[in-house]
Amino acid sequence: MGAPSKAVAYIELEDYLVLENASRYKHEYLDGVIYAIQGEPVRGMAGGSAVHADIIRNVGFALHGALKGSPCSVKMTEMRLRIEAVDAVFYPDVLVHCQHIGNPATTMELTEARLVIEVLSPTTQHFDRGEKLVAYRQLAGLQHIILLSSLEEAAWACHRVPADAQWSPLEPWPRGSDLRLEGLGLGLGWDEVYAGVGLR
Repeated sequence: MGAPSKAVAYIELEDYLVLENASRYKHEYLDGVIYAIQGEPVRGMAGGSAVHADIIRNVGFALHGALKGSPCSVKMTEMRLRIEAVDAVFYPDVLVHCQHIGNPATTMELTEARLVIEVLSPTTQHFDRGEKLVAYRQLAGLQHIILLSSLEEAAWACHRVPADAQWSPLEPWPRGSDLRLEGLGLGLGWDEVYAGVGLR
């Protein structure tokens, strides 16, 4: 006999936001369910590994340098992204947005992104490659989704260029190559992502 299933209570998005703004920990939200950052129903936020943190740093720095002088900017881990079409709020590991922010000192969430990147770990990969990927694809204006492994040098990407086109399938990013991000007019190098992160 299997373990009994646990009921998950539905919560309205606005109630989630009230709780989230008062919380010490970050939680994500999808269609009435609050998730811990590791992609499971609420338990509290788990910290990431050193490799996870190094990949986020590498990608963020590479994109920041490439986007200097453009109207787009990079946000890492702390910025909420709301996807109104599917009642979702996530904290992407890295995102690039290209719209003006009214007051950066008080803005806690965005509703626009051109690129989102998630770094996969054993506790997040099922959620990130499943429900979260489906939800991200409903964000108007989003053109690139990249998934990066923190367990091995492996990555996947899908694209929608122009922004009203159909999404390409999620496909492996060939190891050692540059990934062209047409929606941003730049490329991201494999070595920029995985340099010095300690994976063999």
